[in-house]
Amino acid sequence: MIKLAILTSKGGTGKTTTAINLGHGLALSGKRVLLVDCDPQGSASSAFNVNSDKGLVDLMMNNTADIFKVRPNFYLLPSGRKRLADLEMKIAAMPDRNNILSRSLSRLSGCDYVILDCSPSINVINLNALEYADYLLIPSSLDYFSLEGVKTTMEIKREMSAGRNGSLEIVGVLPTFYDRRTTISRLALENLRDNYGDMVLTTEIRNNAQIKKSQWHRKTIFEYAPYSYGAYDYFNLSKEILERLGD
Repeated sequence: MIKLAILTSKGGTGKTTTAINLGHGLALSGKRVLLVDCDPQGSASSAFNVNSDKGLVDLMMNNTADIFKVRPNFYLLPSGRKRLADLEMKIAAMPDRNNILSRSLSRLSGCDYVILDCSPSINVINLNALEYADYLLIPSSLDYFSLEGVKTTMEIKREMSAGRNGSLEIVGVLPTFYDRRTTISRLALENLRDNYGDMVLTTEIRNNAQIKKSQWHRKTIFEYAPYSYGAYDYFNLSKEILERLGD
């Protein structure tokens, strides 16, 4: 079972969009995927029209949770929304606060991939996700502040590696919202590749209106516009992740 956290300290990078479409792409390839919504905003849950407040909060506190089958081979554990933010305040003072998720999911079986969709911040819930994960995927939209967010996230990963989760690896930095027609987009991508080399994925998620439209229809890009640039890019991302992880 491969555990993959999708996280960056900067919002607006397409993190949840990537979690949803990568998860479905892996499911379409025959992998059994569990998407864990670790964000109090519950965007991943909303994407599949799952409104349950019983989810990650209940799992971490009571070892019970509702898991929803959202597509063939694709399952969702909702966040619990505001209750997840309340939980964070409750566990912040606990000495083992960063390991609660790992213990709660220790008996999980039957999945090939667990994808953790994290909020764009550094908080106790995200630290739990990083303690649990084997790999980290860092989305970065191609602008200055997102590149700074990559740097911050890399620093957090180094701190995690120096601590208890020394096995956490970066599977890649994913360029998102790429528009080859604009100078800033090309320069930002060049900057990413200069600074991080092969750590940057060869796949680039291009600006594509069909991706945003698919969200309004509560569908993944593969369902809404299977012949679009967005579907092509997320297909390539799924393929590259499988190749990088030797799966």
